[in-house]
Amino acid sequence: MNKQQCIQFYIDNHKKLFNVVNRLKRSQMDENLGSWTVKDILAHISAWNFELINAIDSISNDEKPWFIDEEKLNEREFNKLETQKRRQWTIDEIMEEWQESFDELITKIKDLSSSEWDYQTNFVWKGTSIPVSIPSLLSYTYKGDGHEGGHAVQIENYFKKK
Repeated sequence: MNKQQCIQFYIDNHKKLFNVVNRLKRSQMDENLGSWTVKDILAHISAWNFELINAIDSISNDEKPWFIDEEKLNEREFNKLETQKRRQWTIDEIMEEWQESFDELITKIKDLSSSEWDYQTNFVWKGTSIPVSIPSLLSYTYKGDGHEGGHAVQIENYFKKK
């Protein structure tokens, strides 16, 4: 996936989640879908969007993002900390941060030079031989879609079954 395709992929996935969330009633945002509410899911995505920005900077500086091998913290702990940090926020605050985090991530990707985009580090993804790069970082999928799109499917499926 080239940079423009990546940007479009992220935009399309964001629109999917935006459309799903905007069809919900306010009361549904606090409904427990299992271990998280919709509000928690959006908080989680915001945190990861900001973390991706940090990871892009790390990779560009040939530094290993923490989640490559989870030496300092693991993803489950990160998700728990970040959703708890935002638990008392209003849905409007969560939605605003979610949009802000997405906009900042897209801007970060757009601003990457060709050499930054193409750069491969000397370290690999945990349990693989795949070099860590910005394209490999941004190619993450969840439930067969991008991160936001995968959560859109999760939320949509939950409310369809109700």
